[in-house]
Amino acid sequence: MTYKELLQTLADRASANYKNYLQAKIDTLVHPSDQVLPDKIQQFRDASEYYEKKFTAVMAMVKNDEGLDQAAPEEEINNALK
Repeated sequence: MTYKELLQTLADRASANYKNYLQAKIDTLVHPSDQVLPDKIQQFRDASEYYEKKFTAVMAMVKNDEGLDQAAPEEEINNALK
C-alpha cells in the first residue's frame, strides 16, 4: 500500500465516521429519550480525533519520505489502520 492509498483509506474511514456522527446528532432530535445516543456521539468524536492524528502522522511521513507513491512500511500501515 502506498502512502497515497493509506491516506485515502484514512480519509474514507474518517468520512464514514463523520457521517455516523451527524446521523447520531439527528437521532438525538428524533429520539430525545434515547440515553445511548450521547455515548455514541462521544465515541464518534473520539474516533474523529483518532483519525485526524493518524492522518497528520502519515502526512508527516510523506513529507519526510518525499513521495505519495512510495510504499508505506507494513508496520506503519498496521499502526495507522488500527
